[in-house]
Amino acid sequence: MGADFEREFSQAFTAKGWRTGITPREALDRWQRFATDCEAGFPWDLDDYLNDLSLRTVLSDVLPRLAGPEAGGLRDAIGRIDPAVRQVLTDDSFPSYPIDQWWLRNSPSYAARSFCEEFEAAYGVRIRRQSRFDDDVAELSRLVSTGLGPADACLRLRASGRYATTADGLFLRAAKQGLGLDRRAARVLWSWLTGTITDAELRSSLDQV
Repeated sequence: MGADFEREFSQAFTAKGWRTGITPREALDRWQRFATDCEAGFPWDLDDYLNDLSLRTVLSDVLPRLAGPEAGGLRDAIGRIDPAVRQVLTDDSFPSYPIDQWWLRNSPSYAARSFCEEFEAAYGVRIRRQSRFDDDVAELSRLVSTGLGPADACLRLRASGRYATTADGLFLRAAKQGLGLDRRAARVLWSWLTGTITDAELRSSLDQV
């Protein structure tokens, strides 16, 4: 996308109260990631969920105001992602919102356990506990129960290509829950996930924490 459109898009977001600059590609990628996470059973915190809904709300306001083929292409791209989100956000929990703001009006039909607990505590809405993330947390716990050390359990999970391996932050979150990592161990794991330390260094560091 052209620099002029990117600048116009970012300025429109800022005018709507968005705190940081954002490009069309970043917005599109973020909404796609949200769709992927919803399909898998949303694994993040309530604040993360609400931030992603805010992104979609700003998009719904900003995109109709932007003209030209680049704006039209972005609208079409967002529209191709929306159905995946709508398949999960099916429960009409907040009817005070307009029907066309379905992402605010509806709640997920299923999600990760911790998110479900947080959502119910905040809104009194019960969500079915179903998530690939929870499955991965359970798999980490199972691997350790078979006698593997925490480092080898992480290595085995990462090699499996399971859902929690698709983002470093997601993997770290799963390891914290499945292995009960403290702050020091979490820092070691993050260094490995971001390529700062090797597999051997992960073993020597994590298994001694």
